Amino acid sequence: MTKTNSFFPACVLFAVATAVAQPRAGFEVASIKPSDPASQGTQIGVAPGGAFTAKNASLKTLIGQAWDLRDFQMSGGPGWVDTDHYHITAKTPDLAISEDDLRKMTDEQRNSFQNKLRRNLQLLIEERFQLHEHRETRDLPIYTLTVAKNGSKLQSPANTDITATSLRIRRTDTGLTEVTGKNTPLTNLVKSLSSQLNRTVVDQTGLTEKYDFTVSFAPNLDAAQQPDTAGPSLFTALEEQAGLRLESKKGPVEVLVIDSVQKASAN
Repeated sequence: MTKTNSFFPACVLFAVATAVAQPRAGFEVASIKPSDPASQGTQIGVAPGGAFTAKNASLKTLIGQAWDLRDFQMSGGPGWVDTDHYHITAKTPDLAISEDDLRKMTDEQRNSFQNKLRRNLQLLIEERFQLHEHRETRDLPIYTLTVAKNGSKLQSPANTDITATSLRIRRTDTGLTEVTGKNTPLTNLVKSLSSQLNRTVVDQTGLTEKYDFTVSFAPNLDAAQQPDTAGPSLFTALEEQAGLRLESKKGPVEVLVIDSVQKASAN
């Protein structure tokens, strides 16, 4: 199973042959090289000392992280945007922070840090990959998230002393996917569901507090990959374990359309 780690949490950075760059703003130094073809999975995050790293990341993954988009919200571009992978390290004094420091931040501090990191990545992609794009609003399939008829089963945070939120997604020993939230607003769960389902999820629950929850479900795999222990679908698990309901509809979705892009040159 491909694994992606990141500061959002998810992924980040960019592209082709070892290089050192001085962007007009954003990252001060960025080294870029193609990933080893044998590399497995994608890992992205802030390393000790504040170095930002992306291992085995495609440009499409980086664009998604930079503009906070899911796959279905990106359109166009040549095939290599998806298939070519890169190893990147980048530094700037503004990012001199460890993952442990990030976990201790308040939500406001974390959002500010993430927005700055995204902007740096946007500048890097636009400058090094010559990305030109535009936005469109399209009528696409979406899901609405509402409270189930028997009411929400989300719990108030068990630890009221912490300010940080966390959302963890892992594969259990029985092959199920487990999503665990601690002191987490529903906006974080909605983003996770959107990625799992590859559709926009619109929160219509009216629930505005932070919650603790765990939802376990069988991943949507090919028959040959099904876990030994069967579990509920994501839809069933959400209703039975969290008291939330997903309903399929159509609605407006903002899409980033790639007009032109180039492979980053070595320099």
